[in-house]
Amino acid sequence: MLKDKTIILGVSGGIAAYKSAALVSRLKDLGADVWVVMTKEAARLVAPLTFRTLSGNPVLTDLFSEDAARTPVPHIALADRADLLIIAPGTANIIGKIAHGIADDALTTLVMATQARKVIAPAMNCNMWRNPLVGENVAKLKGAGWEFIGPEEGKLACGDYDIGRMTEPEEILARITGWLGGQQDLKGKKFLITAGGTREAIDPVRYISNRSSGKMGYALAEAALRRGAEVTLISGPTHLKPPSGAKHVPVETAREMHEAVMEHKGEQFAIIMAAAVADYRPTVTYWQKVKKSEDILDLSLTRTADILAALGQQKNGSRLVGFAAETNDHIENAHEKLNKKNLDMIVVNDIAAFESDISEIKIINRAGRVEALAPQTKNELADKILDRLLGL
Repeated sequence: MLKDKTIILGVSGGIAAYKSAALVSRLKDLGADVWVVMTKEAARLVAPLTFRTLSGNPVLTDLFSEDAARTPVPHIALADRADLLIIAPGTANIIGKIAHGIADDALTTLVMATQARKVIAPAMNCNMWRNPLVGENVAKLKGAGWEFIGPEEGKLACGDYDIGRMTEPEEILARITGWLGGQQDLKGKKFLITAGGTREAIDPVRYISNRSSGKMGYALAEAALRRGAEVTLISGPTHLKPPSGAKHVPVETAREMHEAVMEHKGEQFAIIMAAAVADYRPTVTYWQKVKKSEDILDLSLTRTADILAALGQQKNGSRLVGFAAETNDHIENAHEKLNKKNLDMIVVNDIAAFESDISEIKIINRAGRVEALAPQTKNELADKILDRLLGL
């Protein structure tokens, strides 16, 4: 995917430098030519030999090192070859130096010389990230065209659980492949995607829900982002981390899902309803926990709003995609749902796909054409669903 692409990885002196070794390995797996440039502080945390072994290239630690001497004006030679420069981890120090035009080591000198796309994955203590001076430096770099990935919330080196953790290598890799290795055919298009199940409260501790994991909706959001789309992800409760770059709107109930979808549905190129929204909710929600008393507890249920049908009545130019999880008569039920709710496309899967990373689906378009896709990962299927959506 990244064959013939040259990527410079700048490693600055944060404890998250160990994660950058995994990033180099994955970039190499995808065919990239990776050159690592380290600050002297980073070289005290991870040995340059590690990156040299993983990248297959000399590691630049200063402009006068033995490796640097092999290439005339190394920072210029590398800067001219680069398709992308990413600094991971990006400390408060390196962000500040770059923001103020300081070029006093191999990494900052190379930064000043390259015209490649420039990215930073910050990693630092939460208080440092919230420092107004750091905020000003980040804003300055964003204004100069730098892109930021993260930071994330998580356990920090100091032991706190807070903002400041470097984004995981796999997510950074996904963003890089989207920029360099993937098609940007969705650039400028807005997508509204729903994911996960909803929870309908019986009392403060019990609820009605379903087995939806949200994996398909999240995979669709990630794929759309990778291909350049602007994504709003409305999600019921899941154990998944929202993809970086998406506008994440968390909801819990079918009513909250309905309100969020109606609020964000305007001016969308496509609306993909991958969420498993509850069809019924308890008629009465008890404000205290219901105690065990009788052998049978009768529970009265009321229909929830049909979000998909409401969208079908007022599409306003948006392409509308529904999902149908069935146990029997899959195609017949899906055809009926597609026509009744005025969908442009419907994705049919078996309930066995719930909670699994693998799914076997059928796609039915407005003309009634049925396409069966072989079992594959939901990440792979997400791109195929988007391909079919573009072809409508």
